[in-house]
Amino acid sequence: MPLSPRAKDRLRLVLAAIGMAVVAIPVIVAAAWLFPRQSHVNWKWARFIVVTIFLVVFSVKTYWRARAHPGFWGLLLGILVVHFVCVGYFFYTGPGLPLLVFGPTVGLEFGLMALAIYRFLGIGPSASPPARKIDGK
Repeated sequence: MPLSPRAKDRLRLVLAAIGMAVVAIPVIVAAAWLFPRQSHVNWKWARFIVVTIFLVVFSVKTYWRARAHPGFWGLLLGILVVHFVCVGYFFYTGPGLPLLVFGPTVGLEFGLMALAIYRFLGIGPSASPPARKIDGK
């Protein structure tokens, strides 16, 4: 049975993620082995990276139908640059933002991105998940 276009897209994303992990894991292990004194986890940066990944994944999932539009990627990249420069500044200069402030800040960033995508591209977020076929119908 051939794969649907949606399944093919998801398979490509999974393969890309696996490929990135195959490259990243040996680099991280090699860095920890070559520089043992500096191989500690800085939890503020781990929190920043996890929340940033969540923002990107949630944004792409929400605007899945806009993925072929270059404007979407431009706006997402712009929001990420602002995220890294503005929010990353607090993580660079001090202990970072408390999670109770950091979470709503990321929500505000997503809201601004949604507003910009609607304003410039005319695409709104999906209000509901796509309908699923039941019993092959």
